[in-house]
This record gives sequence, structure tokens and C-alpha cells, in this order.
Amino acid sequence: MKRWIVILLVTGLFFSCATSTQSIRKKGDADFNRTMKSIDALVRDEVFAHAHWGIMIKSLDSGDIWYTRNEKRLFMPASNNKIPTAAAALQMLGPEFRFTTELLSKGSVSKGTLNGDLVVWSNGDPTLYERYIEDSRAVFYQWAEALKAQGIRSINGNIIADDNAFDEDYLGSGWAWDYLQVWYAAQFGALQLNENYVDVKIVAPATKEGKIQLIPNIPSSYYRLIDEIEIVDQGRNSVWMERDFFSNEIIFKGRLQTGSDTLELSPTIHNPSLFYVHVLKEVLTEQGIQVLGDALDCDDIPAWVHAPGDKGYRVLANYASVPLSEVLTRLMKRSQNMYAETLPRLIAWQEKGKGSISLARGMLDSLFVPFGVEPASWVYADGSGLSRYDYISPEILVRILEGMYRSEYKDIWMSTFPVAGVDGTLRNRMKGSPAEGKALGKTGTIANVRGLSGYIRTVSGENVVYSFLVNGHIVSGAENERITDSILNLIADL
Repeated sequence: MKRWIVILLVTGLFFSCATSTQSIRKKGDADFNRTMKSIDALVRDEVFAHAHWGIMIKSLDSGDIWYTRNEKRLFMPASNNKIPTAAAALQMLGPEFRFTTELLSKGSVSKGTLNGDLVVWSNGDPTLYERYIEDSRAVFYQWAEALKAQGIRSINGNIIADDNAFDEDYLGSGWAWDYLQVWYAAQFGALQLNENYVDVKIVAPATKEGKIQLIPNIPSSYYRLIDEIEIVDQGRNSVWMERDFFSNEIIFKGRLQTGSDTLELSPTIHNPSLFYVHVLKEVLTEQGIQVLGDALDCDDIPAWVHAPGDKGYRVLANYASVPLSEVLTRLMKRSQNMYAETLPRLIAWQEKGKGSISLARGMLDSLFVPFGVEPASWVYADGSGLSRYDYISPEILVRILEGMYRSEYKDIWMSTFPVAGVDGTLRNRMKGSPAEGKALGKTGTIANVRGLSGYIRTVSGENVVYSFLVNGHIVSGAENERITDSILNLIADL
């Protein structure tokens, strides 16, 4: 580990050595200096002798930099990458922006039959999910009623998913292969239903002679649930799922004790666009609208023209999502990766006509220049931080956080962050401590990487911005939380 430099302004003495690390202390404040020394001792804990810390702590009120360590160096940020993603979306789209979805057709209606295809397109609405509406399919049921109100009782064409608002990349660059079946690595696209996974309740039988029930929140023939779980009379439950690439056969394995409480797992679905229109067709059929054609992806139709660019369509039904401010809150508090991949592509589609991460990357690179972030000084490989190709420094994160704190969206922005001991990914951290309710922070976790960046208010009323990034982290996550949470408690007590 590199040695450190302490600049002790209170005495005018300077101790230095060849390193990029420094801690800066307030002149004439003994309590403050003791706190900075305690912070430095925490960061130099021998448990992290193998790791690389990047830290910046700055007062938002005075502009003083309180403590830094490798603050200019680039680190993999994990989900701290959602900070520039969410900040860009809020600035460029505004808090009242709503996603748009339309049900279209060129066909005429005759004797209760729509003579033509039914096309659905969207610019990425991720909110067709039970946390926003009573049933993830509720909009589909509304559309069925809207079609019937127009006299439509059958459709002699196909149900076509037009997902061409975004490009064909449905996984983030640099994502690992071994977690793609789990909800947090769901595929993404312009058409999204139930956050592109299925919530499956696993109900144990009362006896070994009974049968396990697998109950999905969206029943559909699009996927298949396979039970390979062993039923046991005693022992700990251990249940997991597997889904091969390009398959929607989801296998549940492990051991489940008789009489256990209901478990829930959320396996991802391959090809969300086809899932979307397949379920839409099933809902229309259930509601008494006969569909003679198939559920299709527009990519399988030669020379397809993206629906918004084809003036021949008429709108049969539509849907506008909840405001972006609500979407950002779920993105940040739950650390929802699919949302974070949707937003940069949405921004690019709005501005450039095509939703791609490469177009979004160039836009974000210039967006934060007014915050003091130099172009090409960081690497934005995906929107969520699952990628190991992302690189950013604590100083850049602090500049973005400070820029948003001083923006017109300050209150909305800060309300999206998890609150220590209260909600989101910080709900179980710092409970009963000085930082409870005072620290706002975006967490970040991928293998060997941890991050926590956000805001905290001291007991004396000073507002502080901070960023902690650690790479090469091979000890338990609890050890990292011990360091960062202890630092925030020290700051809160100032």
C-alpha cells in the first residue's frame, strides 16, 4: 500500500513523501483534526492492505476538501455508475418526463375484425410492473377493453413487437455470464414487461408425499418452469434456478423442507420483446379477442420501418408511464440495473433517433463539463455498473454529486438516494448510529469492488458530499461496510 501525506494546517508543519494520497485538515479545529486522523486510520486498516481505496470528502457549504485518498485515480465503480446515469436522465429529460407506449395498426375494422397486424412500440417503459400498477399486465387489460370499445373482436394479423427504438444489444458490455439468469441481470430493450423477469413463489408441501407449487406472477406459455427440488423433512433450505442461454426453460434445484415458508425467486426471461407480445396475445385472447396470427419480433420481418417513422399507422390505444422522478427513485434505491440500462438508450433515442450506449456515452461525456468533469477522463461502458469496463474517480463522482446538489433538481435528486437505516440498499446499515437518517448514499457491489457515494449532514448542520471506492477487495462485504459506515458516523458527529 502506498504511504500517505498529511498536511497539518493547524501547526503549519508539512509531512510529505512521493504519493498521490493526502488528507487535508481544517485550521484551528482540534476535534476536526482528530476525526480526520481517525478516518485515515480506518482507511489504513490492515484488512485492506491488498486493496486500493479512493476517497474524497468535501464540505458543500464551505467548499473545503476534508479528506482525499487517490481521489483522481480511476476505479471500477460498480453501481456508483448509476450516479452519472440518473443525473444525466434527470437533467436531459426532466422529472415529469413519461415513457410512451402505443398500440397501432394500418388495418381497417370490418364486422368486428381488425384486418391487419397489431403493432406495439415503446421507448423503453420499464414500469409495467406490480410496484407501479396492480398487475404487470394491467395495461394489456386496458388495451383489450379499448379495442373492444372500437368494435374489435378478432385480429386476422400478427401481434408485432416493434423494439427498434433501441439497438439490438440486450446485455451490457462486459457483463459476466454466470449471473444472467438472476433478476438484477435481466435483459433490456425498448419493450419491457415485469422488469423482464418472472417472480415465482415456491410453496413447500406439508409432507414429503406432497408436491412443490411453482406459482409465477405472470402465467404464460412463453416459458417453462421445471421442478427438480428435493423435498426433505429437515435441514436448511437451499433453492436456486438455472436457465441456459437463449432458453426459457427455467429449472429450480436444491432442497426444500416440508412446511417451509414460501420462497420467491425471480428468473430472467430471454428476449423480452417476444415475451411482451406473447403475453399481450394471451391477454387479448383471454379477454375475448381472437388473434389469428402469431406474436412476432419486428426484427424477423424484412425491411421493417420503425413505427413512429411510418405515417400509415393509426393509434388504437396508448399508455404513458409514471413520471421519471418515480422511475429514478426505484432505480437508485433498489439499484435496478435494467432501469439504468434503459435510461442512457432513451436519452440517445430522444436526441439522436436511436437508443444505443455508444451514442449516449458521447452525450454524457460533454454533459458534465459544466460540473468540472473533463471529457474522456472516465469510461462509461454501461449504465448500471455491472460492467467491469467502467472506470471513474472519486473526484469525478463528487463533482457530479455537487453539480446536482446545486442544480434546479436538487430536492428531487436527493430524494432518490437510499437513506441510512431507513430505506433502499442502506435500510439495514447504520441503524442506531449518528449517521442514521443523515447519510444518503448510492451503494455499489460487484466481485472485488465496493462503492458508496452520496451526501451526509453533520450534527452541527454542515452539508458534506463524499465518495468511497475500493477495488481489489477480497474480504467480506461486512469489512468494507465497517470502514465506510464508521467514517460516515465520524462525519455525522462533527
